[in-house]
Amino acid sequence: MKQSLSNYQCPDCQADLYYNDLGKVSCRGADECSFDVKDDVIFFEKQENNYNDYSISAAAEVHDNSLDWLLKTHNTTEDEFRQDILHLLKLEAGQKILVTGVGAGNDLPYICEAIGENGEIFAQDIAEPMLLAAVDRSQNKFKLQKYKINFSLSDAVKLPYKDETFDVVYHFGGINLYSDLKKGIEEMDRVTKNKGRVVFGDEGLADWLANTEIGKMLAVNNPLYSYKPPLSALPETARAVQLNWTINNCYYLISFNSFKAPLDINLDLKHKGKRGGTIRSRFYGVLEGIDPKLKEELYRQAEAQGLSRADFIERLLEGGLKEVKEK
Repeated sequence: MKQSLSNYQCPDCQADLYYNDLGKVSCRGADECSFDVKDDVIFFEKQENNYNDYSISAAAEVHDNSLDWLLKTHNTTEDEFRQDILHLLKLEAGQKILVTGVGAGNDLPYICEAIGENGEIFAQDIAEPMLLAAVDRSQNKFKLQKYKINFSLSDAVKLPYKDETFDVVYHFGGINLYSDLKKGIEEMDRVTKNKGRVVFGDEGLADWLANTEIGKMLAVNNPLYSYKPPLSALPETARAVQLNWTINNCYYLISFNSFKAPLDINLDLKHKGKRGGTIRSRFYGVLEGIDPKLKEELYRQAEAQGLSRADFIERLLEGGLKEVKEK
């Protein structure tokens, strides 16, 4: 059964998509972009083979070994780790979820159970071996046939999904190495519904561990532990931002609610008091330097007339400009 294309858009020109007569997916844009479809997986873009450990033929097995070592090293279990993430995702039955960088699909059983058969998952990765492993495991290992899961091979920094499509967007692992980390976070935010939820995480030692002996040992073993949570890359409209840690405080988890409206800040409300002005005028209205004695005299005259400094100076400037224009 073919995937519905109603939630997708061309990642290159953002046009709507359709299935053409050759069984491929094409876009309605001027460039008429075309993408292969194999076993109901849409191939928008993929990483070169053997580019890294995620794009080699045995990528899923390598990932399994690494994850097994990690969990044993930190004396935890995969179930405990995934439950930490589920707690932050706050999933509800019937939701539409995007998992970027789905890897071998280990999160899928947990998400399916949380959103139920009426929910829907869109799973994306740029590494073909990992994504195809997720497709295979969802059917043969995890037995998720009764759930709605849609797979695409694509780039997380230019997602092939329409604006405000998903209730929750989730990513774990590999985000530190994005070609454009800020753009990747912007893309997750873009495709999340207004007031929807974004959760992502990766290696990064908590600050209180970074300079300890154990922290230094961990960072030597894996340099990615030295990465810091990219809070500065969040959209300015993010709300309810939380920074959490998992796996012995060696991996950060950032969560926020995606709001599409700008921050509700009145930049033009006048200050009361001697200085006066507004947030906007104080930022954009800075004038060239004047003689300090003249400035003090201006301040004295403003106070004498019961005006704020900003109002007094604006009146003087308005009068002076009017006089100049009339000459």
